[in-house]
Amino acid sequence: MTLRRAVGAVAVCLLLSTACGGGPDRPSVLTDLADEVVIPAYEKFQADSGALDAAASRLCSGPSDGALSDARAALAETRRSWSYLESMWVGPVMDRRSWAVVRWPVAVDEIEDLISDPSIELDRDRLTNRIGADQRGLGAVEYVLYESGDPSTSDVLGALGDPRRCAYLTGVAETIASEASVVADGWTSSWDGGEPYRGQFAAADGEGLDSVVNDVLFLLESVTDLELGAALGAMGSAPRPEAIDEGPAGAGVEDLVHRLDGARAVLIGGRSRPGSGLAPLLGEDLPGRLSDQFTAALAAAQALEPPLRAAAVDSPAAVAAARDAIKAIQIMVATEVVGRLGVTIGFSDADGDSSG
Repeated sequence: MTLRRAVGAVAVCLLLSTACGGGPDRPSVLTDLADEVVIPAYEKFQADSGALDAAASRLCSGPSDGALSDARAALAETRRSWSYLESMWVGPVMDRRSWAVVRWPVAVDEIEDLISDPSIELDRDRLTNRIGADQRGLGAVEYVLYESGDPSTSDVLGALGDPRRCAYLTGVAETIASEASVVADGWTSSWDGGEPYRGQFAAADGEGLDSVVNDVLFLLESVTDLELGAALGAMGSAPRPEAIDEGPAGAGVEDLVHRLDGARAVLIGGRSRPGSGLAPLLGEDLPGRLSDQFTAALAAAQALEPPLRAAAVDSPAAVAAARDAIKAIQIMVATEVVGRLGVTIGFSDADGDSSG
């Protein structure tokens, strides 16, 4: 074998980590991650958002306590599946900036102005492309289902007697469901005329591994610093509980738990499949230590009394304990995981404008 061919063979082994003695095949691990974790998570979000769309339509067709309860339950499940996906914001969801359609902090006054202006159509096209991100998404649905109408009466069902309010609710729900379908399908088919993203994600010469590890790290940094840290005043400024994006349903603790669950699934597999995700690439000891850290962080998060904003004010020690446990995962990912995988850390495309 010539020197050039020998060097080439070593390079291929290092790139693919194949049976040349370098450990698991990275493209195969990424394919399994896509097939077992990421694609099912996007498909669940697609199904949940479709159920929310249907529940919103039923509620507006016949407002009742039961229909409102069903719509709220569908919203909660859709929020859970979107929160779980946050550590998997790679591919179509980033190319399309889907978070600006699905979940953005809402401006209630602007929503009310939009609903009260009969000159503005409330169809899916306008809600997707021609209004601000703070007037749509899951936060907007949550507002309508929990606080819409006269705040002195909190008569949500009465407020939904307004046809424009119902048109707004169903239009926003349809917009979310449509976006969910596009980004889910983009993994297995194509939304932009190109190849399905599944193949790009797992390609040996692609950026799938860097992208997903960066995404997990960005999520953990956002939770510990931009949200919990800012809410507690741990970032060098006065406490700002409003740094936690939490609507009237008070689902911030649930959001936090599902965001951590998604990050764990990417790194070491979910609760039902430990040792999957990127675990085959992390050596013998690191997955177990990550599992211990996630167990501790999830226990601390689940022990928090919702709503999360109130907990940051009323129980700062408990919130700080959860933050510290999550911070330990962040440090382990930023040092040991990044070092073990040889990942390059960059900047998130969603920096400064994602909301979790």
